[in-house]
Amino acid sequence: MRLLGGRNLKAFEEEIASYIGTRYAFGVASGSDALLLGLVAAGIGQGDEVILHANAFMAAVEAIKWVGARPILVDASEDDFGPDPEQVHRAISPKTKAVIVVHMYGHPADLDPLLELRQRHGFKLIEDCSHAHGAEYKGRKVGSFGDVGCFSCGVVKNLGAFGDAGFCTTDDPEVARKLDLLRVHGQVKKNQHLFYGFNSRLDEIQAAVLRIRLRLLDSDNRRRQEIAALYTEAFRKLDGLIPPPEFPDRKSVYHRYVVRTKKREELRAFLKERGVETGIQYPLPLHMQDAWLGEGYGKYHLPVAERICSEVLSLPLYPELTDEEVQYVIEKVTEFFRG
Repeated sequence: MRLLGGRNLKAFEEEIASYIGTRYAFGVASGSDALLLGLVAAGIGQGDEVILHANAFMAAVEAIKWVGARPILVDASEDDFGPDPEQVHRAISPKTKAVIVVHMYGHPADLDPLLELRQRHGFKLIEDCSHAHGAEYKGRKVGSFGDVGCFSCGVVKNLGAFGDAGFCTTDDPEVARKLDLLRVHGQVKKNQHLFYGFNSRLDEIQAAVLRIRLRLLDSDNRRRQEIAALYTEAFRKLDGLIPPPEFPDRKSVYHRYVVRTKKREELRAFLKERGVETGIQYPLPLHMQDAWLGEGYGKYHLPVAERICSEVLSLPLYPELTDEEVQYVIEKVTEFFRG
């Protein structure tokens, strides 16, 4: 049995490309590597500017930094946690070579305005779909719209391996050629390297796990959607609590069920005392992180991203959650707000 570059990797890449709806898919070692290799394959490098919304996870900024580009932050959309398209428009400069859109918490961001801006300005659109395996925008899977789709398959993701794992998707043959070689040191055959690359391989064990998990992904996502619908129906009339966004032309896969409330810390403590664990993804926007400030990238005031990060709270949601457990969470959240 081959542990690297064997039949399970090839089969997974074919199966996931078919599932997402792209010509190509390439397994890599992690979601962070997917972003890094995706940017390199798209031609992003030293001196380029890459636009990103400030409420995203640190991995996207790290990828921009390590390719030598400069991250330019914009505010979030109040509607869907993605980037504010008007702010993206205003941030575009002659140095803008890419925009990274993160489909936060499993909710597809509004892609049409970004695709229109790409058409007008010629930048590369990179989709970070690490929260959004199987999510759809206007009937198409996210990860099939941009120049590169980047996915994490870490253990907590909707499509999760038994360790770190990831993959990239693309329809561009040249980007595909670069992705294929970048993950193996730019090696076209043993000891012959076309360009400098990385060591970022999805091993056979993780590929085999992901092939099995892929067969269950749609049913797991449907269960997530069922739980989310129960939560949202119960919470939509609670004063002081904002349920996640819903759009008729988008299908969320609810990697997290993220509510917003100005009483986040009080609610979190209340639920913890009653045996309900919660999470915060993410409490600080990128421009307020020590790493950002230490790089000297500059100060920003991005009020929507700052407000979102101060209010978001993730309630329990995973396919194995029972109806009884869901009702218990509903009961306790309702008790908090209605006292």
